[in-house]
Amino acid sequence: MKKNMKNDRPVSDITDLAGNRYPHLKLTAERFPRLLATRRVEEDGDEFFGAFLTKTAVRILIDLLNKNFRLRSCEIDIDGSFPMPCTQFYRRRCAAPCVASLCSAEEYIELVGLVRFVISNDQVLFRKAVGTIIERHSDELEFEKAARYRDMAIAVDKFWANDRIQVWLDDTVDTFAVEDTPQGSAIFLVSHRNRRVLARKVFAVEREDYETSDEALARTIDSFYLFHLPREIRVSRDFHGRKALEQRLTKRIGRQAKITVVDPKTKGINAYRGLLLSHDEHELDKAKPLASAEIISAKLRRIFDLDERPVRIEAFDVAHISGTGMVGASSVWINGRFASELYRSYISESNSELGSLADAVLFRLADSEQPAPDLIVLDGGKPQMNAVMKALANANVVSPPIIAAVKPQGKHSSIAAFLTEDGRSIGFDVDSPAHTMLLLLRDEAHNLANRIHRDYREMKPFYEAAGHEEPLIVPVRLHAQNGGAEDLIPIESR
Repeated sequence: MKKNMKNDRPVSDITDLAGNRYPHLKLTAERFPRLLATRRVEEDGDEFFGAFLTKTAVRILIDLLNKNFRLRSCEIDIDGSFPMPCTQFYRRRCAAPCVASLCSAEEYIELVGLVRFVISNDQVLFRKAVGTIIERHSDELEFEKAARYRDMAIAVDKFWANDRIQVWLDDTVDTFAVEDTPQGSAIFLVSHRNRRVLARKVFAVEREDYETSDEALARTIDSFYLFHLPREIRVSRDFHGRKALEQRLTKRIGRQAKITVVDPKTKGINAYRGLLLSHDEHELDKAKPLASAEIISAKLRRIFDLDERPVRIEAFDVAHISGTGMVGASSVWINGRFASELYRSYISESNSELGSLADAVLFRLADSEQPAPDLIVLDGGKPQMNAVMKALANANVVSPPIIAAVKPQGKHSSIAAFLTEDGRSIGFDVDSPAHTMLLLLRDEAHNLANRIHRDYREMKPFYEAAGHEEPLIVPVRLHAQNGGAEDLIPIESR
C-alpha cells in the first residue's frame, strides 16, 4: 500500500506510466506534511499510498480526511511562528500548525500518523492510536480535544463500514490484454470488483521501447504495481518471466501475488466488455489530433492572428456581491502547464467590476519580477475589453494581445465566443484543444476569485474580533502540482 520508492522498483518505467496511473495519495516530506492527491509517482522523498478506486470514492475519502484531521493544504513555508492562522483554520479545514499555540508540531505529527493509518487501511493500529490519544486527553481533563478525536474515530469507522465507498483494491481483479500494432503494442487494463468495472486504462508502447509485446506487458505490470496488489492479475496470454514477476511483486508488496493466464471471453465477461470498450476508446483517441503545447500555441496564434506563438497565457476574472468586496484573480498557463504557483489575487478598492478587472490587469503587469504574458484572457465581453484597454492606455502601459471570453446568456461556466481587440468575434469550438485550454484557464481564474472573495467576506469578522485588520488568505492545494489529479478535488473543499 505504501510508501517511499525503493531501489528494487523499476524506476526506468515510472516515467512511462507517470500520467496513466490510478489515483494515489501522498504525504509530503516536509516538516509539516501535506496530503495531496496525485496520479504521478515520483522519487521525491514523499510517501505514496494507493492505488485507490473509484474516483468518486477517492474524493469522499479526501474530504473525510480534510474535514476531520485538518492537515494543512497551504503552499507557504511555516514554522509555527505565525501570529494568526489563515482562513482555512476558521473554516475548520486546517489545524493551524503555523501558530504553535493552536497546534504544536508534536500534535500535528500525531495527526499525520493517524492519517497514515487510515490511508494504509490499517484499522487495528488506527483504533489503538486514536484510543490512546483520547485516553491521554481525558486524563489531562482536556475533554474538548478528547471529544474531537472521538468524533474522528466515529467518522473513519463509518467510512470503513460503508462497502459502497470502498477505495482499497486488495480484493479486486485486474485483467490485461495485449494488441500488437504497427507502431508497437497497446496494453489494455480493466480493474473490476465482482461484476462491477471500476476503471480502465490503455498503455501505448512504442516498438522501439521494447523488443517484444511480451516484454512490454511484463514491464508494464512490473511498473504499475508499486504500492498495491489486487487479489488476482489475469493476462490474456502467457509471457516469459511470469513466475519471476509474481515473486518480485510478492516481495515488493509483502503478500502473495497471483498472475494467471485466462481467456477473458470465457472467464470474467464484465472484464471482457471493459476491454472492448477500452479498445474502442483507444481507436477513437488515435484518430484525434495530438494536443501538445506547441500545437495549442500554434493554433492560438493562427486563430487570433498573433505575431508569435503564445507560450505564457494569463486569464483574469473578478468576484463580488452586488458591486461590493471586489476581488480580482489571475491564472497562468505556461507551455502546456497550468502554473498554479504563479496564480495571483488582488483586493480592489474600486467600486465597479470593470474598474476592478482593469486594476487586476494593471497590478499584474506592474510586477517586474515576472515575465509579461504573451496573451491575456478576460472573463467578459466588450465592456470588460474596453475598460481594460482604456486603463492601460491611461497608465501608458504596453500590453500584450488581449481577448475576452464571452459567456452565453445564463451559462456562466461556458464560453460562447472570444472577442478580439479589433472587434472580431470567434465562436467557441468544443472540439478545439486550444479553445478548451482557454476555457479551463478562465475557470481557474474564476474559481480563485470566488474563493478569495468568499474567504475575505466571510472570515473578516473573525479577524477583526481577534484584533487583526485583514484576513490571512493563502494559496491552497489538495492535489500535487502537475500530478494529473485535478479531478479529485472534493466538491465540498472548493
